[in-house]
Amino acid sequence: MKDLKTFLKSHQIRHTDLAFMTGCTIRAVGTWVSGERPVPRAVELLLLALDEGKIDERWLASKLSHHINRSVA
Repeated sequence: MKDLKTFLKSHQIRHTDLAFMTGCTIRAVGTWVSGERPVPRAVELLLLALDEGKIDERWLASKLSHHINRSVA
């Protein structure tokens, strides 16, 4: 991913949102955004799928919600 900060801004995704979507910490996201560490391949693929319309925010939210409900129960 060339510029994660620009990507997140253009898709209105906050660091906390990306951390939640990927199961990573906000600190980890910060290291990706700053370039301190490379963006993991799985995260790049997730963001690419969002960008290309392969998945949408509503679908992702429903899957994450299902996951949360399963882990709480």
